[in-house]
Amino acid sequence: MHVSMVWQPSDEVFPYLEIDDRFFIQDEAKGSLGNKLSVPVKVDGETVGQLGIFYQHIEYPNKADFNVPDFLNSVAQDIGAWLQRKKFRDMEFACLNDIRMTERAINEHAIVAITDSCGKIQYVNQKFCAVSKYSADELIGQDHRIINSGYHTGDFFRNLWSTISKGKIWKGEIRNRAKDGSFYWVDTTIIPFLDENGSPYRYVAIRTEVTAHKKLEAKMEDQVAELARSNDELEQFAYVVTHDLQEPLRAITSFVQLLKKYCNDRLDERANDLIAHAVAGANRMQMLIDDLLTYAQVNSSQAMVEVDCGQLLSNVLIDLSIVIDECEATVTHDKLPVVKGIPFQLIQLFTNLINNALKFKRVYPPKVHVGVKENLDEWVFAITDNGIGIEEQYLDRIFRVFQRLHSRKDYSGTGIGLAICKKVVEHHGGRIWVESESNVGSSFYFSIPK
Repeated sequence: MHVSMVWQPSDEVFPYLEIDDRFFIQDEAKGSLGNKLSVPVKVDGETVGQLGIFYQHIEYPNKADFNVPDFLNSVAQDIGAWLQRKKFRDMEFACLNDIRMTERAINEHAIVAITDSCGKIQYVNQKFCAVSKYSADELIGQDHRIINSGYHTGDFFRNLWSTISKGKIWKGEIRNRAKDGSFYWVDTTIIPFLDENGSPYRYVAIRTEVTAHKKLEAKMEDQVAELARSNDELEQFAYVVTHDLQEPLRAITSFVQLLKKYCNDRLDERANDLIAHAVAGANRMQMLIDDLLTYAQVNSSQAMVEVDCGQLLSNVLIDLSIVIDECEATVTHDKLPVVKGIPFQLIQLFTNLINNALKFKRVYPPKVHVGVKENLDEWVFAITDNGIGIEEQYLDRIFRVFQRLHSRKDYSGTGIGLAICKKVVEHHGGRIWVESESNVGSSFYFSIPK
């Protein structure tokens, strides 16, 4: 701004303008004239600067042929009005720029359409055209039946229109058809614009294409159905196999025992040992079949009910009382919660873990503690012992089927117990893990969601 456009300077009187700490004067030397007169420049009632003059003779304002303060105030008001308009223009420009940036961001991601109260399309963005493969000219003036795929029922669209015509927002997923006949899915939100009477006069639909997500969802549903079918077949197969194996196994055991009974006086010590090994092998086979059947049935569909883990543990300890007495073990426990679960599976879980703690003991009596900790969304149980422990290199494999770390001569078992525990915990939506140190003891942890 040139101050000289407001006031023509002379050698005796020189104008200046100061706005927002910025000082405007044509000749800095004129600031040495000695005398000064100024008035405020205001915008919205707030002083933002001043307009004034430097003058040489002290009597100048009184001798001037017009009222100098009034003249300065008039000019200051004009400057304030100009600054006010500039402020509005700057705000308007910034707002328009923000709107353009917002529109650009929306266009990069969302499909946008605006329709009138009858559903006729008034505006579509570039994303709409790119996805539908129609041009804007082909879409404007049409309604959304132009992209109707025929997938949804009439009730679906009647519900949609009933919702938005009442001024309510509608949200849902719609399958549309593009110009080339291909189908695409959009996650849609339709927002009614209401007039002063509360009636919709325009609808804005914002959509996000979710075709890839829907394809993945459909694929996952197919895989889940196939997995369920496969599991059912596997469980049925395991049941049939184990059931059919038990009959000949019982026959073998019975015939061997009959052989011993009827030929005992004619058998030497070596023959009796062989018969004993055959019976022991048959018994181990029976245990293995029983455990396999248990493992296969873990995923059987049964309702989750409330299970009092304290009462359940009491029953487990009664069942294990003979083993506990034989090894002079001490079993302690925290106050246990009520959880949602399948009772007989949780009995298997606690029984297997406590039985292992009693079995894999050192020379002195076992000490077993059943603890629990409450987290935000789960219970974490811990069964801790002072047994032989597990070497670190074996921690990753102990939950697999048929994984044994010791010979049957040293410790009995089929190698399926911990695999059953893992399957039970995962069937309840939890996880299981172990922390152990050789010759110190082990802590088996498992979680049950609330």
